[in-house]
Amino acid sequence: MKKLLFLLSTAMMLVMTITSCSVDDNNVPQPVSPSEEKADTARLTVIFYGTSGGNSDQQAETAWEIMKPYLHQKDVRVVVCYKYAKPDKFAGKYAKPGDVVLFELTDTTDLNKIDENYALKWSEFALYEEQTLSSIINLAATQAPARNYTFLLYGHGGGFDKNVDYEKDMRKAEPNHVRSNRAVLYDEWITTPAGPEAMNMYEFLRAIADSKVPHFQSIFFHNCLMGGVETLFDISLFCDYIVCSSHMLAQNPAPIRQFIKAVTEQPDIEKAYLQMLGGLLPEWESGYNGSNFNGDLKLINCETLVESVIEPSMKLADRLTALYPTMQAQLDTAMVHTYQYYNMKKFYDLGDYANKVAEYTKDPQLISIAKELNEALDKAILGRQDMHYSPHGDLPKFSLSVVLCSQADYQAKTSWDYTFKEAYEYTNWNIFTGWGDWLNTTTQGPRDQTMQYQGQPVGQYFFFEPEEGD
Repeated sequence: MKKLLFLLSTAMMLVMTITSCSVDDNNVPQPVSPSEEKADTARLTVIFYGTSGGNSDQQAETAWEIMKPYLHQKDVRVVVCYKYAKPDKFAGKYAKPGDVVLFELTDTTDLNKIDENYALKWSEFALYEEQTLSSIINLAATQAPARNYTFLLYGHGGGFDKNVDYEKDMRKAEPNHVRSNRAVLYDEWITTPAGPEAMNMYEFLRAIADSKVPHFQSIFFHNCLMGGVETLFDISLFCDYIVCSSHMLAQNPAPIRQFIKAVTEQPDIEKAYLQMLGGLLPEWESGYNGSNFNGDLKLINCETLVESVIEPSMKLADRLTALYPTMQAQLDTAMVHTYQYYNMKKFYDLGDYANKVAEYTKDPQLISIAKELNEALDKAILGRQDMHYSPHGDLPKFSLSVVLCSQADYQAKTSWDYTFKEAYEYTNWNIFTGWGDWLNTTTQGPRDQTMQYQGQPVGQYFFFEPEEGD
């Protein structure tokens, strides 16, 4: 793996000297086919890419302990790359703040020596850069070739973010001082006036497309709030399965522990993920029960998601827009009674929203659309594990999140010199369904619960008591 670090260092030197290249310059090989296998070709290589620093130590330890009995077979291989946090947030054991560690878990891995043998002393090494991510994927595929690949992202996520999910070279002004809530992941060592710089969805997907693994068998987001349609309909074109949560995720090793255990025992990836979800309790539950939070983790079939959910969602957006002039009061009421995943984000349950607009309008078409949409969501979500502990709201089961907001919010400027609407219109979800037309129509948004509970069902919340005089 020292060779891996040397190659990575060389690759990053080249990246720094190359500003662009054409599509013709990229010769992108596909994952290994059985006829092309080498002796060390694995059934599955997991690329573990993390940005949480010390918290990732526990995950690497967990994976290593589970894999020990299987490592000599090289049937499943795990390549790990993560970056240690800043000193004020540091909890790591094996390297220093700002170090980037890169290693393969093998039967001879000594985690206590990764700072000597496997660490890059580059706090300025930006994990959110698409060239960086492509380089890591390429090197993992070269050093640990496999028939299939899983990308496991462990870090801070935030789902669709109007302040991040927009091409950086199209930002026209310095932002105001509003911290971003992240998109795919952020790097706290690299900052802008709006907060830590983040990888947006377009950079993430370009990095995959330009790598040696342009299509993953699965992508596992151990990141918060990644279970939104605005995110999933972009990512679903680059993998077969997605594992994600629409809530904030507890920092708990159970999902990765159970995932590594399942994929080493079960060669079928879908069955392995279902085994993982079934094995989460009781360990995973402790991260939610003590906080009075709801939570979820689900397995999604990407092809089914695209094929089944688009049509009823398009029908829903069209019908809502058509009904609004005559049924505004009923639709406004439905908006403020829909389940919110997290009080600091405008993410609401899509299935619940369809049910609420049908319930409050009694419109036969909406009733039929809600039934069709919820059946499609159930078909796309192959398995789930849900937590139900919030005293402020709950659902029998959670589907996927969707952005809901008022027309005024939709048309407002972001932290940069573009509007929420401009950012949202780039998403495949909007392109496929026209959901933005509905957001650009409704004058009523959900209740603002960022500071305190306002009566709208919410699964996770951080409410702040106003200071005296406010």
